[in-house]
Amino acid sequence: MTLEVAVASALFVGVVAYAVFGGADFGSGFFDLTAGGARRGAEVRTLVDHSIGPVWEANHVWLI
Repeated sequence: MTLEVAVASALFVGVVAYAVFGGADFGSGFFDLTAGGARRGAEVRTLVDHSIGPVWEANHVWLI
């Protein structure tokens, strides 16, 4: 294994771990991106926004 492959593998594992352990924030954000266009995904986006709201506020209240 070359140094380039080792560094790329470490970066990939780090990004995947960051995304997996991000939990509901990343999951809902990705789902929001793949929900569809403005009209087609409006209902799904509303559901995602309502479901992530309490978790988002609890996780990010320290920003205030």
